[in-house]
Formats: sequence, C-alpha cells, structure tokens
Amino acid sequence: SVGQDAFVRACEHNDEFLKIVRYAMLPTMKEGARKLESMTPDEIFRRLDVDVSGTIDSFELKSLVQGRFHNSWEMYTIDTAALAAVTVAGVHGAISMGLHPLVAATSGIVMSLGGVLRDLFCGRDLAMASQSYAIATGAGSTVYVLTREMALRGYPLLAMTRIFLSMGTTVSIRCWEYFRGEQLLAPMHGRK
Repeated sequence: SVGQDAFVRACEHNDEFLKIVRYAMLPTMKEGARKLESMTPDEIFRRLDVDVSGTIDSFELKSLVQGRFHNSWEMYTIDTAALAAVTVAGVHGAISMGLHPLVAATSGIVMSLGGVLRDLFCGRDLAMASQSYAIATGAGSTVYVLTREMALRGYPLLAMTRIFLSMGTTVSIRCWEYFRGEQLLAPMHGRK
C-alpha cells in the first residue's frame, strides 16, 4: 500500500507518473478531462482512496486498472466492431433459417441480451452499453433486412454492400453516442 505523502511526493517529482495516473483515471471521471487536469495530487489521492484508509491498497489499484480497461475507448471500439459483426451474422442466420423478415430484423434487438449476459458474468456495470446496444443492433439488422428485400425485388445490391451498410449503421450509431458523450436514450426516471 502507498500512503498519501509518498503518493504526493511521487507525483510532484515525476511528471510522467502523474500523467499515467491521470490517464488511468480518465475513463472513470464523470467530470471529464478538464477537471482531472486541474486536480492536485492530494485530490487525486483522495479520489483513489475509496475506503478512506489513508493508503492506496491493492484492491483500490486493481479497481483503477479495471476501470481504465473496461471503460476505455479501446474496449468500446472492439466492442462496437464485434457488435457489428454479430449483428450481420445473427440477422443473416435468422433469414437463412426461413424466419419472416420482420422477425429477422428484431433478432438484432434480442441479440443485445448477449451483451447484458456478458456484463453480468464479467462483473461489469449493467448499462447495456448505454442503451446503444439494442438500438444499434436493431438498426443494423433492419438495414440488412431492407437491403436484402430490395435485392430480392430486383435492385442491384451485392451481398457485400448489404453487409457493409448494416455494419456501418451499427458502428455509426455507437460512434454517434460515444462522441456525443451522453446516452442515446435518456433514462425515463426523474423526468417531469
């Protein structure tokens, strides 16, 4: 464990250490990067010392590292790419099983349950990726089904075009939410 005096001295004597600590804290800071940059080493220590014991122990350090990993843009990007691929695979599988196009399109929304189960098993916050999971998979599935129906009616749409349009829709919705910085669908509780 590390005491407050040792932590503050390390931050003051080593700018690189302070930069690494701030970088690790960034995904968990609801106030944003500006607030984090203005925090003193004492304030950073108090934020990291969750149990207010006066030391940062291995549990708090583990929480910092896990927060950096689970809430990082890198993880969000990988998650989005996987979601786009699974959306196309799922809707294509539903169509190839002979399901009605409407059922195949809604299969994308049902697939978002897999993300919820993953979060449960991995001990992550149950946020359904800020509701964009269901919207992105639903929209991506719908685009795939609509472009497939257009191809069946004689429009010259190659399978790769349908796949890229579907994946692009899924990725675009997730990116829009990420760069917007707020949930796509605002929670209904607390509204008047």
